[in-house]
Amino acid sequence: MKKFLVLILALIMLPLSFSCNSGNSGSSGNKPPESNVNDQRNLDAFEYSLMNLCGVDAAGRRVEPAFDRKEESTHTVGLFYSVWLGQHQHQQKDIYDITALLATQEGRDALDNMEENDLSRVGEFHFCSQPLYGYYNMADPWVVARHVELLTACGIDYLCIDATNNVVYQKPTFLLLDTLMKFQKQGFRVPKVMFYTNSYSGTTVTKIYNEFYQTEKYDSIWWSPNGKPMIIGITENNKKASDQTCYNPGFDYFITDACKQFFDVKESQWPNGNLNLEDGIPWMSWQYPQVVHTGTGSVSVSVAQHSPETIYMSDMHNHSSKGYDHATRTKHDDWTLGQNFQSEWNTVFENEKDIKNVMVTSWNEWMAIKQNYNGKHGFVDVYTDEYTRDCEMSAGKDGDNFYMQLVQNVRRYKLNAQTASFNYNKMTIDVDNQASLVQWDYVTAKYKDFAGEVMARDYENAAGTFNYTDNSNRNDVTDIREVHNNNYLYFYVKTLYDVTEYNGEDENWMNVLISTGGDKSFAGYDFIINRAPKANGKTSVERSTGGYAWENAGEAEYRVYGNVMLYKIPLSALGLTADNCRIEFKVTDNITEPGNILNYYVSGESAPLGRLSFSYGK
Repeated sequence: MKKFLVLILALIMLPLSFSCNSGNSGSSGNKPPESNVNDQRNLDAFEYSLMNLCGVDAAGRRVEPAFDRKEESTHTVGLFYSVWLGQHQHQQKDIYDITALLATQEGRDALDNMEENDLSRVGEFHFCSQPLYGYYNMADPWVVARHVELLTACGIDYLCIDATNNVVYQKPTFLLLDTLMKFQKQGFRVPKVMFYTNSYSGTTVTKIYNEFYQTEKYDSIWWSPNGKPMIIGITENNKKASDQTCYNPGFDYFITDACKQFFDVKESQWPNGNLNLEDGIPWMSWQYPQVVHTGTGSVSVSVAQHSPETIYMSDMHNHSSKGYDHATRTKHDDWTLGQNFQSEWNTVFENEKDIKNVMVTSWNEWMAIKQNYNGKHGFVDVYTDEYTRDCEMSAGKDGDNFYMQLVQNVRRYKLNAQTASFNYNKMTIDVDNQASLVQWDYVTAKYKDFAGEVMARDYENAAGTFNYTDNSNRNDVTDIREVHNNNYLYFYVKTLYDVTEYNGEDENWMNVLISTGGDKSFAGYDFIINRAPKANGKTSVERSTGGYAWENAGEAEYRVYGNVMLYKIPLSALGLTADNCRIEFKVTDNITEPGNILNYYVSGESAPLGRLSFSYGK
């Protein structure tokens, strides 16, 4: 796809009953489930964590806890994934941001200028807008680790690496594979990997095999739902589904017999090619509702898309906007709500019994080449933050809306909703006795977080013009456990290394953010613990007065035993009781801008990341 598309022109948990508001006020939501039942799911901590993820996006849309997985063989989600950022520095002398350029007259003039100019060069890559992680390079380990954590939490089954242009990006691909293996070995159900080829498909597949598949090192990472590693490309059976075979009668770069023996080959399906319903897997559809490819059970879901009239996103057709609603055929002014994305997901839910595989386009393409398009600037696959297919978090007005929308819909498609509350065994924890840490082995509410993703950042941007640095990494949370009794709520927080000593002044040392559904909150969290710890083991419990402003609500206790930190919080300080103890929470450390919820994706440690929380409650 990318620039070459121009060629086409030729837990013991219950679902939280309250609604946490993402602004400065909350609201009471649905009533809790009526019945309490014993939890017989026998989930390990990894599955328990996934089932009990929850949260609310900036528009107030909920991510709910789940009960278990639907039939796995018929519900898988792949995500179109790019590894090319920073790998074309010979075509990117500087960072050019189209959204930023369009914001000024000087920038608009530079975009329209087809002559040499420093602000916007013809033939060079431009970012559609600024990603939340900056104009990053896909060889940056800090970025890739966060991607893997975010997409594992989302429940993505596989990443479909974009290799459609006969380019194989060894360095970032090996980094991605090694990062996935690192966290897979910890026990996390990380996404698997496959490749999508198109231009010179046979040659590209052979390159990919030689680079990555010859060794058995990554066998556990390959997406192999039918036994053999899957790959998408072009064989003699393509049936003109690809633009390469539909518009180029002389195309003969077919996948070799040897590669067909090794791979589970599916056919490249282009939105303007003939339909190959038997073997095709589409990355995008220009039809609505999208076509279900019955042979593979596959359907595409895109954040936005080109139109049949033009492949240039820079034409800004209504139906290429993130805000286009297919049902009403109108473009909404507030495109940050993702009407196009939701319309295409609705096709999945309306045809769920026929769909085995959803291919989401896309996560992180971000860039396109500036072309001379009939004397004006033209960009094919992305243009601005409104006209782009990416759902990775943005530094722009859409923020993390599209990531959270992805999480909501993937969970709805793959997981069964939780419909009953679970019984809890109450337990009293002796926080003053280190030997009592063994008690925590017997609690049910155990949550896992990645170990080793909290790292320093020091890597060049996509153009190689400066380095992104971040040294806010401090305490790396790996395990959280929780239990309560008649009077107290207890937290157990384990870190990869010994918990750092409190320096006597930081307000962002090992905080716990808690949502009980109060009327005033910061991003849905109405309580924060431990902004003001004392040397005697006492610490603060504070209630939001609206946004990131807090007032005293009581006093809790904390203890540190090596790499374990314990919290003992009076239920009364949180307005809870032993029989009404439903919360959402996250544990954070050294968030550098604690009043900005998007910074919980970026700095320090947030378990879980960003707006996501874990649920607990009776």
